[in-house]
Amino acid sequence: MLNLIMKISWRNNLLILWYRFFRSKINANNLIRIGKDGKGISNILFFLPAEKKYAQIASHFIKNDLIRDDLKVNYLIHEDGTQFYTDNIKPNTITYSNNDFNYIGVLTNFELLKNIKLSRYEAIVDLNQSEEQTISFISLELDIPIKIGYKSIFSDKIYSIVIKPSSTGFLEKNYEIIEKILGLK
Repeated sequence: MLNLIMKISWRNNLLILWYRFFRSKINANNLIRIGKDGKGISNILFFLPAEKKYAQIASHFIKNDLIRDDLKVNYLIHEDGTQFYTDNIKPNTITYSNNDFNYIGVLTNFELLKNIKLSRYEAIVDLNQSEEQTISFISLELDIPIKIGYKSIFSDKIYSIVIKPSSTGFLEKNYEIIEKILGLK
């Protein structure tokens, strides 16, 4: 147990405690049927990585989402990462900056959080794979039934569905799994 605590940065440990004590939500029992007989997902928010090595692959993955008319997709991304994505997604992009968070990484821009809540997303897909992404903790404040993210030290506390990173290093496989879970493919 001590080794597990040591692997999590002090900042992320503090964030987990902060959200657990001050901003925890009662687990919502909202269910969305995503099978063939269900209505499926029609409103998704993607948390996009701002790091170049992850953004290039994520950019390729999200191109397919722009084609469908029955799917409302928005993207949450750090303002420094917008350069790695096509101009086609810019009308659907919500950006944030370092000024939107306090020193330990707690979101202090309540207008941004309010706008996300008002959109009533049915699913969040966090494509960030870096454990230093404090944006992932916003998921704890949202009453969204499907939260998908990659396996990390704190992923079990944040997401309802956790994707284990591909052991072969091919991230495309991980994106295909996410598409299948959401019924996008």
